[in-house]
Amino acid sequence: MPKKYLFSLLCLNLCITASWGLSTSLSRSDYSSTDSSELSVPFKLDNEKQETAPVIEHALDVTERANTIQKMLGRPGNSTSPNCINCTEPEPDLRYMQCNSQNDYLEDGLSNELNSHHSPLGTILRMPLQTPSIIKPACIRISMESRFNANSRLFRECSADGKQKTAFRPCISKNYFALVNNSFNVVSSCMKEFIAPGASEETQNLDVRAVFALINVESGFHLNATSTTGAGGIGQFTNPAIQDVNINELRDIRISLEGNPNRMCGEMSLNFLDSLEPIRTGLKNSCDRTSIENGNPVKNMIYTFAYLSGIKRDMDRMIFSDKNYKNKFALSEYDLNKVKRALMIWSHNAGPAGTWTPVKSLLNTAYRGKKVTNPEKFINEVQQYMQKFPASANKSSSRRKETSKYFPAITSTLKTIEENVGGGSCVN
Repeated sequence: MPKKYLFSLLCLNLCITASWGLSTSLSRSDYSSTDSSELSVPFKLDNEKQETAPVIEHALDVTERANTIQKMLGRPGNSTSPNCINCTEPEPDLRYMQCNSQNDYLEDGLSNELNSHHSPLGTILRMPLQTPSIIKPACIRISMESRFNANSRLFRECSADGKQKTAFRPCISKNYFALVNNSFNVVSSCMKEFIAPGASEETQNLDVRAVFALINVESGFHLNATSTTGAGGIGQFTNPAIQDVNINELRDIRISLEGNPNRMCGEMSLNFLDSLEPIRTGLKNSCDRTSIENGNPVKNMIYTFAYLSGIKRDMDRMIFSDKNYKNKFALSEYDLNKVKRALMIWSHNAGPAGTWTPVKSLLNTAYRGKKVTNPEKFINEVQQYMQKFPASANKSSSRRKETSKYFPAITSTLKTIEENVGGGSCVN
């Protein structure tokens, strides 16, 4: 049987695969400080105008307010029903933005994929939204709707010959949402072992939640969000990040996916890594990061997980396994993973060296002769040390401000999203 047919059968069987059962007991406190007053958060999804979040390559614009979220979800406020004290409302009905001649440029490509029974992306498009997933569809829907104004032009439309032009935010049609939501469902379920090998399901799901939070701020889950410098796609990839994945991660990704007990993961590797060219660097190749024809958003999502996995290994080597620092952490495994997760996300903006430099300075000064016993306190102190002791590449005042506020901005936005979905968490 041809590989692509096998991939279709495997993905369609996804909704009844028992191995996709997920834990529902994850704590929201893992990814946000218990004392938010200590954080200098640059923006919130509320009715007060706030400063734009600093994001890699400054690709994104001002976030819309919380009333957008409430309007989209079709309810006035809390996720719990006033008539039901001990229960939450069911998954909200997802409504879709009407397309017009200015923002429907993805629709033909989506329709072509949907109607092709030989297309791996078409198989993903046809998957039901209720397939068991790590992240709730409502959270991804909030991200797509609220991260950008509908009139934003921080997007690129790619032509068949790979050339791009500035475009409005794509309309969030049923097909577009299905592609993005289902792609993240498939990729996160297959890549969670790569980003947290051998870890518990709870730890892996919290890592996926962290990746969701990062993508939310970077691109709002829009596959063609692109900066003027060429950083683009779901993970807002820059040339150094692409190069890093191509050189250091692709081989190990293939081994991990093709050795995964879920054969769907191996088929994903064959269809999106082996059968397609790797993402290329350079402005002229920016469509590699964004276009449906190049396997996006799946390919860009795979690269995002892969890059963050490499960052985690860098942090482990430079901090948590280093003889000078590893004994400074007197934390439970859960709290240590919380710190590691924060540094992983921070490094996406600051760079690995831009994170471990202030962390080492913090451990060598404030924690000289002391142990790290409070993860939230330590994370807050890292923010301060990114201002005081930045890496050489982040010494300008603008970069100090941007890097120090990056992680707090992400946690603040995630907290707001999770306060507006049933159950108070984006994890199913």
